[in-house]
Amino acid sequence: MLTRRRFVINSGAIGASLIASPMIMGSSRLPNASGYRALVCINLAGGNDSFNMLVPSNADQYSAYSDARGNLALNRSNLLDLTGHTTTGRSYSLHSGMPELRELYDNGEAAFVANVGALNKPLSAAELKSNVDFGPAQLLSHTGQISQWQTGSSQLITSSGWGGRTADLLQGIFPTGDIPISLSMSGANTFQLGKKTFPYDCEPPKIHSLISKRSVGIDFDFVTSQLAKEAYRNLHGASLNWPESAITIDTKNGVGAYDERDKSPDLQEKFAQDHFSQQLSKVAQIISEQDPTKPARQIFYVSFSGWDHHHQLLSNQAAMLPVLSQGLLSFRNALSELGMFDDVTTFTASEFGRSLTSNGSGSDHGWGGHQIVMGGGIQGAQVYGHYPELSSLNPLNIGQGVYAPTTSNDQYFAELALWLGVPLSKIGYVLPNLQTFNSRLNKGANLGFFSNS
Repeated sequence: MLTRRRFVINSGAIGASLIASPMIMGSSRLPNASGYRALVCINLAGGNDSFNMLVPSNADQYSAYSDARGNLALNRSNLLDLTGHTTTGRSYSLHSGMPELRELYDNGEAAFVANVGALNKPLSAAELKSNVDFGPAQLLSHTGQISQWQTGSSQLITSSGWGGRTADLLQGIFPTGDIPISLSMSGANTFQLGKKTFPYDCEPPKIHSLISKRSVGIDFDFVTSQLAKEAYRNLHGASLNWPESAITIDTKNGVGAYDERDKSPDLQEKFAQDHFSQQLSKVAQIISEQDPTKPARQIFYVSFSGWDHHHQLLSNQAAMLPVLSQGLLSFRNALSELGMFDDVTTFTASEFGRSLTSNGSGSDHGWGGHQIVMGGGIQGAQVYGHYPELSSLNPLNIGQGVYAPTTSNDQYFAELALWLGVPLSKIGYVLPNLQTFNSRLNKGANLGFFSNS
């Protein structure tokens, strides 16, 4: 089989009246039907406090941030400033532990999508100011928001995931033969569960590191796994068990032969020994074995758990954000070494953001949060979407520093799915609630973070 490695060697501010408005019109690079392409989902399980990951650095907004955060505010002099400004003229900085991510951003290889969250409809300022039940079901709940982020639906009864529905569609368009289209580095998840497809488990051995010892609390990978198994029973029958069913189905489809392939490329890039980085290393190994001449599509799931920082937020993030940053840079380096960085888009997800205000030691459950996208096809060095104006008077601030999203996760997911190859005519199947936010979808109906073709 011609692997990618051998191929390379041989060839040398939104208005307060409307929240989550229709997508920004842009021109997304159309999928190349003759080549490989993959999405890599990094789930920051537990709810990442992204207000301390991406910080507004304009004088007025940093002052508002510092006043609202209190003892959780990062010192302005320690922040890593990002180059350029958004179209609104605002500037942003990163947590001091993320110099690698700043490098990726400044190189145009990474971007941010600000204030993304689960929504069932666009919201007006009047609705936000009222006390009506305006949010999706189980707002601020871990289980509810995990379900809504992974299914791509505000309806909790949905049992398949948006990645699984994407895989169902793409298997008919981009046949992968014996190569599984969905591969999980972190066990069972609803995101990759489809009606016809199933995530193949490739989880590397667990590594018990200082990070995992610091991040005590609920094991949200376990919660995610239990929700996925329940969704699978709802979808395929109450008598079926997730692990046994997956192995049986995949073995019959020839995945057993796939698992025996050489997955140890001689990469110069060496990943750190934490479990998150080793998951990304495994993804790079699998991608290195793909035939670049075949129009295959793959979807990977990686989980980095431990972000539910009700306590000791500053010390926990000081330990964990560098691991995220270093892992992303190593993954970019490995993909570039393979000549496949342009073919892979990596994106983060987290069930919710967190409250801007402090609870004394940490932050509590929030709603909108900021996400990272990375890849050669990304139009980087930008903050897309609408970072909320930090103010107690902003209608987006629904109380205790919890900000309503300005971008629906439906919109965020849609651009990723379209880039991977989902036909525009089928995007409503993958994301049934998308039409609520833009009823006139076309090839340019996206947030604009992919480069032009």
